[in-house]
Amino acid sequence: MQSNHIENISTKLLKNTDGIVEDKCHYFVQRVFIEDTDTGNIVYHANYLKFFERARTSLLNLVNVDQNHLLEKLGLRFVLREFCLKLNKPFFFNEFILIETRLKYAQNACIMLEQTAWKIDDNSKDRKNYVKGEFKIVMIDRKNKVRNIKKFLVNSFFKN
Repeated sequence: MQSNHIENISTKLLKNTDGIVEDKCHYFVQRVFIEDTDTGNIVYHANYLKFFERARTSLLNLVNVDQNHLLEKLGLRFVLREFCLKLNKPFFFNEFILIETRLKYAQNACIMLEQTAWKIDDNSKDRKNYVKGEFKIVMIDRKNKVRNIKKFLVNSFFKN
């Protein structure tokens, strides 16, 4: 009986670990852990890159882009070519962050994503973005040559 219960709970929990896509936006929730913060319990600036990377990876998982297959079988990988971050307000230990990812544009050689980190709490009436970034992603082969990224990103999320 315990085994069935654990299986049911696991199935429910694993359903939404990669977030959701709604209205051409991907939404992903991240909690701030103590390891993400400095001595003042403020998120260390470099960790915003990790949070945004997790959201992008979860988006690819959600739309069934198998990065392991691309790398192992085809020698292709997604890499960050350029990024720009604007830190408007810090997040603190144990807060929840909602990361919103939108496609700005898709070209053959790259995609540009806009990601925004919003604070989630019951008391917030005024929703403001705390951190915002733009990320240019390219696909490279084993020789680090840029390849056509749109060929592998066929989900409607990646359509202009």
